[in-house]
Amino acid sequence: MRMMDVRATLKGMKTFLVKRHTGAFRRLYRQITQTQWYTQAQLEAFQLEQLQRLVRHAWETVPYYRRVMEEHGIRPDDIRQLDDIRRFPIMSKDDLKKAGEEIVSTRYRRSLLSTAHTGGTTGLPVPVRRDPWSIAREHAFVKRQFDWAGVRASDRCAYLEGRTVVPPGQKPVSYHYYDAVMRELTLSTFHLTPDVIPHYVELMKAYRIVALIAYPSAAYVLAKGCLDRKLSLKLHCVLTTSETLDEVKKKTISEAFGCPVFDFYGSAERVCYIHMCEQGSYHVIPEYGLTELIPAGAPNEDCCQVVSTGFWSLTMPLIRYNMRDLVKVSGRTCGCGRAFTVVDRIIGRDGNVIVTPSGLRLGASAIECILARILYAMYDMPIVAGRVVQEAGDVLTLEYVPDAGFNDEHVERLRAVMAEQMPTGMRAELRALREIDRTSRGKFVSFAMAEHH
Repeated sequence: MRMMDVRATLKGMKTFLVKRHTGAFRRLYRQITQTQWYTQAQLEAFQLEQLQRLVRHAWETVPYYRRVMEEHGIRPDDIRQLDDIRRFPIMSKDDLKKAGEEIVSTRYRRSLLSTAHTGGTTGLPVPVRRDPWSIAREHAFVKRQFDWAGVRASDRCAYLEGRTVVPPGQKPVSYHYYDAVMRELTLSTFHLTPDVIPHYVELMKAYRIVALIAYPSAAYVLAKGCLDRKLSLKLHCVLTTSETLDEVKKKTISEAFGCPVFDFYGSAERVCYIHMCEQGSYHVIPEYGLTELIPAGAPNEDCCQVVSTGFWSLTMPLIRYNMRDLVKVSGRTCGCGRAFTVVDRIIGRDGNVIVTPSGLRLGASAIECILARILYAMYDMPIVAGRVVQEAGDVLTLEYVPDAGFNDEHVERLRAVMAEQMPTGMRAELRALREIDRTSRGKFVSFAMAEHH
């Protein structure tokens, strides 16, 4: 076994013990396999019990919330129904930054805590403190999502997301490592180029991978590379997360690997989960937290903001935290039989706005439509990846990475598509790149703002 694999396996032993062999994991996992079939009234009773417990914990052990509650005249006994959560102010990421260590519970020894960070695409990342019990409870929900996708604990999975094999920009000795305990093959997202796609496919076959867990952009690049090169790789399922999954990516991934795609939404702050069930519906997970879907207003009138209170991260509880993400709510029930709220679409950041020279503001839904049409046009072209950037003033630029076989005819087709999709008063430009930069976690942003290059 290579040294890289030995280190990964040793880390996997610790992960296995914390995530799957603590009482916290086992108790909650058993519970939520039952609560998923609760009626709406039973789910609300469960939520109220968890909310009351969380608010009392925050009052007794979290200095920040003791002060907030005193300022707003709130006492733990005031939480008698779910709507009483509205007595708390909505918390922003800036509020979280300013709270500092005051938002960490005094109940837990600091030596037991680990630190993660929020996403840094809109400002500096913020540290998030976690205890071993919250990590174990988190994995209970992850395990149930895998259950929905038909992935067993013994199945081998590949990961193409934020895990670092070697730092970006460095030439790797190897593009992967394997954790024999957790049965996880980690592939480098940062080095996912057309040249290495055949190598990744052979690795996944050699390790007998059943499921792929990936950023949608990474799964799409791998899938499109397989289709273009006629590489065969059959999987049981693909689970995508951390980026918006559009219909083009979903269709391409499903076609390439001959399997369904299960998308799920979460965050480092651990206040809200939205999972896709066996029927392909997005469900807000009610046992994970209390999520309010609040109308976003202009220019996103048809969307709701995600404001959530997580139940299980007691080291650093967040009450009414604004995720700054948008969703489209559905009024329908799902055939899976769960009484969970159904969401039609996860749109993405509410800060995504195109401003035209006339002052017209196009929100997240309009941007999503523009991107979808451009992606559909690129679907059958030899293009590895693409994104739209709003340059300073009146310019929208399509940045793309051409693959072998890309020619002048494709350029003209791209120009025509961009011209057709431009809002009134905006100009379109094209920019071919060798690669498109990812974030520090390997994520791919399909729409970005830029003042210059």
